[in-house]
Amino acid sequence: MAPVPDIQLLASILAPTLAEPAPAATASVMICLRDGARGTEILLCRRATRAGDPWSGHVGLPGGRVEEVDRDALDTAARETWEEVGFDPRTYGSILGVLEPLTPRSFAIVISAYVAHITEEVELVLSEEIAAAWWTPFVDLELISAEVPEAPTRVSAFRLPHADAADVVVWGITYRLLDRLLGITTARDLRG
Repeated sequence: MAPVPDIQLLASILAPTLAEPAPAATASVMICLRDGARGTEILLCRRATRAGDPWSGHVGLPGGRVEEVDRDALDTAARETWEEVGFDPRTYGSILGVLEPLTPRSFAIVISAYVAHITEEVELVLSEEIAAAWWTPFVDLELISAEVPEAPTRVSAFRLPHADAADVVVWGITYRLLDRLLGITTARDLRG
């Protein structure tokens, strides 16, 4: 089982990142968290299967590449969340902060990951890019070593049960971002 991030602790740790200039990103994602009956929940999406999309069918977070209309990386993350799942996290909650930019090993991009606390009920309206989206409690994430067709060796991943399908495996960029998020609160908890 993965540690469960405390939203208030995350808010206090990440707040200073909002005062800093937006990271120089070529893509942004939004980590949407909410309080649920079984603790903190995260919004996950399964991307639609599409030819030419390297993330086709993968489970991830709302997000995408920076476009000319975006003022900054936060604008990108909010716009992509609106386009993919039908709500703006700035309207239905608050932005807690941003994680350190992530540079994937196999793609020439820099990804900013903003963390939002969703405090109001939202209706998920999926775009054609998203096959499914759902809220899942962090207590359901199980750390595993997994074999995935796209990776040459076993990878670290989270497995979680899913009501409408076989177990879901979260790996790659999304795994690294969630691991980074969980590491922030775990390290702070250990330091006191």
